[in-house]
Amino acid sequence: MASDHQVQTSEVPLQDVDKDSGRPEKEAIPNDQSDKELDGTTESGSDDPEPEYATGLGLVCIVAGLTLADRTILATAIPTITTEFKSLGDVAWYGTSFPLATCCFQLMFGKLFGELRVTWVFLAALGIFEVGSIVCGAAPNSLALIIGRAISGIGCAGMLSGVFIIIALSFPVQKRPIYTGMIGGMAGIAEIIGPTIGGALTDNASWRWCFWINLPLGAVTAVMVMLFVKPPKKTGETKAIGPLLKSMDPLGNALLMPLMVCFLLALQWGGTVYAWSNWRIILCLCLFGVLLIVWLYVQYRRGDEATLPVRLMRQRSVASGTLFMLGTNGTVFVIVYYVSFWFQAVKDVTAEQSGINFLASSLSSSVSAIASGFLVSKIGYWVPQMVSSTVLLSVACGLIYRYNLETSTAYWAGTLVMFGLGVGQGMQMPLSAVQTVLKGADIALGTSVLLLAQTSAGIIMLAVAQNLFQSTLLKELTNKVQQVDAKVIIDHGAYGLKSMVTEKYGAEAATAVLKAYNEALRSTFLLSIVLACLTFLACLGTEWRSVKEQTKKTEEVEEAK
Repeated sequence: MASDHQVQTSEVPLQDVDKDSGRPEKEAIPNDQSDKELDGTTESGSDDPEPEYATGLGLVCIVAGLTLADRTILATAIPTITTEFKSLGDVAWYGTSFPLATCCFQLMFGKLFGELRVTWVFLAALGIFEVGSIVCGAAPNSLALIIGRAISGIGCAGMLSGVFIIIALSFPVQKRPIYTGMIGGMAGIAEIIGPTIGGALTDNASWRWCFWINLPLGAVTAVMVMLFVKPPKKTGETKAIGPLLKSMDPLGNALLMPLMVCFLLALQWGGTVYAWSNWRIILCLCLFGVLLIVWLYVQYRRGDEATLPVRLMRQRSVASGTLFMLGTNGTVFVIVYYVSFWFQAVKDVTAEQSGINFLASSLSSSVSAIASGFLVSKIGYWVPQMVSSTVLLSVACGLIYRYNLETSTAYWAGTLVMFGLGVGQGMQMPLSAVQTVLKGADIALGTSVLLLAQTSAGIIMLAVAQNLFQSTLLKELTNKVQQVDAKVIIDHGAYGLKSMVTEKYGAEAATAVLKAYNEALRSTFLLSIVLACLTFLACLGTEWRSVKEQTKKTEEVEEAK
């Protein structure tokens, strides 16, 4: 007997199976029509009015609220936080607790968006994010701050997926790339103003306002969702709480969380905090291997009700989009992180000036993301944008690899502009592909898979790059600058390195150390070249489908009614 507590959902009857996505279908359903199934609606025989599309203003406000609450606002506040809490050893956790939680819950939110009403899930995720902000703002110690960041990361997992799913529900196929590109543009702007706002709040009020400011922004976002996002009414069958929880793959999610934590912690700690031979790293890797095998078996056994159905990863655009996200976002994190090191160590500039230098990349990325969205909407295809993005990124990373002590301002500025253009051009394209080729509830899960790849790419590739950097720097210092203590150089950090070495060892030693530092940084830039080139394979696997074709099919169906 069904429980008294019931949740509205929709189910697609088992009929023929779509050969690309493996999704059951009753007939050839245009993408615009089937997208409404994502929110539990049906079309045929319904007298309900057509869903009202959200206004552009509403979605811009949603995006602005999300991006301005981004974690970049915390970057300039961390030194003050560590001083107040006397917690220098916890700095890594301030940065990793947020993305770790996001990775662990990304796929679960994909399932939730497929089973429940999208606006409810999005607002719940926003509420979790706000609770995390409150915990951080009121944190009495470092541990509370880390817990608050993890709670915010859980909410962010749902917000990331939700905003793209809202686009799928709120706009026709041909217009979706425009708003997806707008999100990329706003993210670039947030990268610019986030640290600036964080620094201003920390200096003039308190670092706690970096978190309190999320509350009014979240409230505005919630109001905009309720006012402007108007999904159609649900007409599907009800599902009791018990069957609903069972369909959420509780065992799969319970295994996925420790699996992700063990893997990411091993990458974070290995070779930096602890040696790779340390028992902690070995234990994390062993647990990861065992949990991965069990999780894959559970996913296989659960079939279509799995957290990550096998058939979904067999879909060309999903598999290729995942690879593209891993390569592109891995490249972005490596370049942004280690070019900042290059500015501060080799060019001897402050952290603030390093951020200003990156304006060339952030601004070009924002403009390129918005322009590419309009271009896809105009020509219909996203693959050309992915190819041009791969070319620009590969060339830009190759030019960045040539950085040295004498590199001119014009050279590094030009390479960063090219890099930003490449990032903006391709970053959102896999999401546009998923929203076009998948149907119904698969859009939510496919979006979550891509965003999981996007989030985890930074953690994974930064860990790889850090190991490359430290091992190369140690080798260069040991072999070529024997008069200095390598441990002192590594422990000092990037900022003020030249003046410290000059004062302690002399100008000649300082030049030699900077050359060694530059060579170590070049090893990370080489990694970015490899990642950028690998994304070309993803372009080859992505389907050549047009958003215009989907729009035309929808119009034909409407005319036939």
